[in-house]
Amino acid sequence: MTFYDYKVTPAPKRLKRIKGVRSTAELFSATLAEAINAAAREGWEYLRAESLPAEEAGRWFRRGSEVIETVLIFRRPRETLGPRLAAAKSGTAQDHDPEAVRLGVDERPVPDRAPERAQPSILRREPRLGDAQDDPAPLRPAPRLGPADRT
Repeated sequence: MTFYDYKVTPAPKRLKRIKGVRSTAELFSATLAEAINAAAREGWEYLRAESLPAEEAGRWFRRGSEVIETVLIFRRPRETLGPRLAAAKSGTAQDHDPEAVRLGVDERPVPDRAPERAQPSILRREPRLGDAQDDPAPLRPAPRLGPADRT
């Protein structure tokens, strides 16, 4: 069974100018083809176009209104693990190494004990409780503000 991812993009509203193309129908088809080809280069397959109603929010002196929005719908097959698992079970994997069959599971052995830590006295020096020193920067008087400060 194939599963798909879907992508919905707004259809182009403004026609692009193209040299030599004059009619509106040709400009419309060329603009639409350009949008579809841009998505196809990213791996999306064009599925269909839909025109759906959307409710536009009201503004200060306007009520909400209903507008019709046209969207382009694309799809691409979702990569599943089914073929990989089937190949791994049947033994037809390219490498017969069991490490190659794993699907991102990390099974390293867990160490029995934590690594030894360095002594805290080596890492940083902390003053003893009774060795508190006086503050090297004494309090200074506040600066004068000028003529407004005189009383």
